[in-house]
Amino acid sequence: MKPVTQIGLSITTISPLLLSAGPPAGNLIETLDFIPGNTVRGLLAQKYITCVGKDDIFKRLFLSGETLFGFASINGSQTIPLSARSCKYNSGFIEDKEHGVIDILLPDPDKEEKRCIEANCKHPVDYLEGFWNPETCKKEKIRKRLITRTAIDPVRGSASHEQLYSQRVIEEGQTFVGVIEVPDDLKSDLKSLFFGHFTAYIGKGRSRGQGWVEVKEAEPPVFSFEGTLKERFERFNNNKGLPLLAVTLLSDAIFHDEYLRDCTAPNVSHLKPLGINEKKNEWKLKHYQAFASQRLVYGFDGEPLQLPRQPRLSVTAGSVFLFEPENGIKPTVPSGNGIGWIGDNNREGFGQAVLWHPFHYQYQ
Repeated sequence: MKPVTQIGLSITTISPLLLSAGPPAGNLIETLDFIPGNTVRGLLAQKYITCVGKDDIFKRLFLSGETLFGFASINGSQTIPLSARSCKYNSGFIEDKEHGVIDILLPDPDKEEKRCIEANCKHPVDYLEGFWNPETCKKEKIRKRLITRTAIDPVRGSASHEQLYSQRVIEEGQTFVGVIEVPDDLKSDLKSLFFGHFTAYIGKGRSRGQGWVEVKEAEPPVFSFEGTLKERFERFNNNKGLPLLAVTLLSDAIFHDEYLRDCTAPNVSHLKPLGINEKKNEWKLKHYQAFASQRLVYGFDGEPLQLPRQPRLSVTAGSVFLFEPENGIKPTVPSGNGIGWIGDNNREGFGQAVLWHPFHYQYQ
């Protein structure tokens, strides 16, 4: 495997940004809360074509799969795991002066209904969604607003009757940071695109001034985990004291089975890039517990096809899966830090995952 370098990418919105989450439902179009890796890849590919053209370096950077373009999230934050819960009426981290967060992934000997951890609050807990900064332990918020427009009659050139629609967009003045993993011998070619900074446009509504962004190089976000991978592994046990394998998705992921059908969850065979070897038969093939959600991924192929891609089912970032060991087997801990890429479409940022994320025991 070739040595790779991580390069940080900063994308700041100059105008409202709409990255459609899917086909419009009714008269409302929703935007994604992040900038997908395929959008980052297309943005930089267009910049390279404008500056250099299509050459062998272009093919290696954008077509070969050697370079991985990660998702860009608000201020380089992480998605809050779907197993997180917080007070129903004062939800958020203690560092945000809210009532605090608990994680219900690991088994708890206390079988009572979960309640707010604030001393003087006994309200029930509810889902906590969004993004958080692991360094500050604070929630990151994305500012959005609703823009209402009307369709234009192509004959009269005026507003069409009863054709009003709305778009929920990301407001201007917000910065999204992602990471690109590039082979060392291509690092200088990719960095040359970020000389100073440049402006570009992404998303929908560009004819109406939407989608303008400023792109420049940035420090890649570093998620420091307390302790080694083995120490994290030892914190994950069930009620019987048996070890558990926890897989947390840091970005959306796409999986397929042996019949090439999209899956709603990974199995152990998908975890080989993270050092989990299915042939050792240390872990049961399928998970026994999960907190997960899915979405359909849409898109278009570039030139020369320029046709819609077949929609794929993706498991969303923040999804968590627990696996049990096979009977009578003591699993071994893989080498490395437990962070890697699994599933399909890794070059577009899909499938970044971590083993034994400390979030689950820090907020247990």
